[in-house]
Amino acid sequence: MFTLSLKKVAGFLSALGLVAAITGEVAAAPKKPGSYPSRPITIIMCYGKAGGSAQAIMAMKGPMSKIMGTKVNMVSKPGGGGTNCLPDYQQTPADGYTLLMHTDGLITKYVGGVHNIHPTKDLIPLVIMNVAPTGMYIKGDDKRFMTGGKPDWDKVVNYAKQGKGKLSVSNLNSEMELITQIMVEKHFGYESKQVLFAKPAQRYGSVIGGKLDVLVEQPGDVSKHVAAGTLAPVLSIWPERFKVAPDAKSTHADYGMKWDPLLRVRGFFIKRETPAEIVSYLQEVMAEAYRMEEHQAFLKRKSLDIVDSFRSAEDAKKIFDSSITEYAKIYKEMGRKVRPGL
Repeated sequence: MFTLSLKKVAGFLSALGLVAAITGEVAAAPKKPGSYPSRPITIIMCYGKAGGSAQAIMAMKGPMSKIMGTKVNMVSKPGGGGTNCLPDYQQTPADGYTLLMHTDGLITKYVGGVHNIHPTKDLIPLVIMNVAPTGMYIKGDDKRFMTGGKPDWDKVVNYAKQGKGKLSVSNLNSEMELITQIMVEKHFGYESKQVLFAKPAQRYGSVIGGKLDVLVEQPGDVSKHVAAGTLAPVLSIWPERFKVAPDAKSTHADYGMKWDPLLRVRGFFIKRETPAEIVSYLQEVMAEAYRMEEHQAFLKRKSLDIVDSFRSAEDAKKIFDSSITEYAKIYKEMGRKVRPGL
């Protein structure tokens, strides 16, 4: 499972190489395997076109296209808690022309038996390009949860404690966010009513429009809404306050939480049967695309530099394998369904 502790280990594995690559000479373009690619590459994802996953793909598309000399397309099929696109992906040939972009949700849904695609046995990770912590947000002008014009988490908690389900939370049908919300509620001693949305626009709009009270999301995904004043960060689920949201108190530094925060992870995968030379080429392309200046600017703009977001293909495999074991352990502790054999 990708938590703060595992982040430190994985970060150590790749940090020196990444820093050297960013600060040194620009590397030569990876050597193409024969005529590949001779036509556009398609990236399939299971989330909406306005969310963080789409933004992550859009940020990598340009650099990838420049390196490979071909167009890169994105296909979005949201729903099913991040599983609706998987049957479509499974029907594509293992020729390197169709990639899968997915999140830690690929792991959690596998652990829960929702799908049967093993993230590192049936697929090969190419790169992890986003690693992000989670925060909570209120409507930008919601005076119920403000003190002196600034968001006040204590007021949110006091409101939530008025009764079970009093506080309404806009969330995603993803175990990372759902478990995070459970741990936050357990620590602060309340129980909310959660409303789950597949599409980011609905998730954000429910809070911006005043229908729901609080949004659970990663900082970079809602940065434009925060900048516009339609959303305001009210809690950082992290050991310290986010630098991009200094007024949003930290679950740990301000409230003494000891739990190891879960992190949102986004990466690219390819089918196991894909020719080895194409897999190797794509892994090099991903690493090079990540390092390009325009992608680095995206990471900074979207606050995806709170945690080192790059993990090589090798490190990504280690992280995903570990995540399967750790999520299975958490599921068992929570009494949730776990895939047989885990």
